[in-house]
Amino acid sequence: MAEAKSDAPKGKKNFLLIIVIVLLLVLLLVVGGVAAFLLMGNKDASVDEAVAEAAPHGQEAAKPEKKKKKEEKKDAHPPVFEKLQQVTVNLSNGDQSAVLQTDISLEVADSETSEKVKQYLPKIQGQINLFLSAQKPDDARDVSKRDKLGKDIRKLVNKILGVEGEDEGVLSVNFTTFIVQ
Repeated sequence: MAEAKSDAPKGKKNFLLIIVIVLLLVLLLVVGGVAAFLLMGNKDASVDEAVAEAAPHGQEAAKPEKKKKKEEKKDAHPPVFEKLQQVTVNLSNGDQSAVLQTDISLEVADSETSEKVKQYLPKIQGQINLFLSAQKPDDARDVSKRDKLGKDIRKLVNKILGVEGEDEGVLSVNFTTFIVQ
């Protein structure tokens, strides 16, 4: 009988030992899962911003890195183009006369600017017609001056849109066809 009494407490000790080991393994798995989640990084930008705001002031060095990531995402979007109607104008300068026919596509900063271009399209096209018709035939034929022509049209359109920044509004003017006869 003495042997039976001593076996029962050992069985309970073994059972408790197994439960403790299982609980420790579960705790280890949970801690490992949390560590893996944190090491893989959080893809949600709002959580990153909340963590950055909650961080002490000494940890503000991480903020420029996050700003770079946002700028890369901004740069990563596909370009947005607005194609204007074909422009045909008479060029004249004293005894010289010519006709300029061109197709223009405007590269805009974002879809919001694209909508704004559509709203002002008649005014934009009218101002571009006036601007191009004031050009000299020799200047229009000169390939090296087309870059300046595009920059001038960009400034003109951005002025109509009320945009002042270099990375806002119309980013570039692209001549898809350019015929001077």
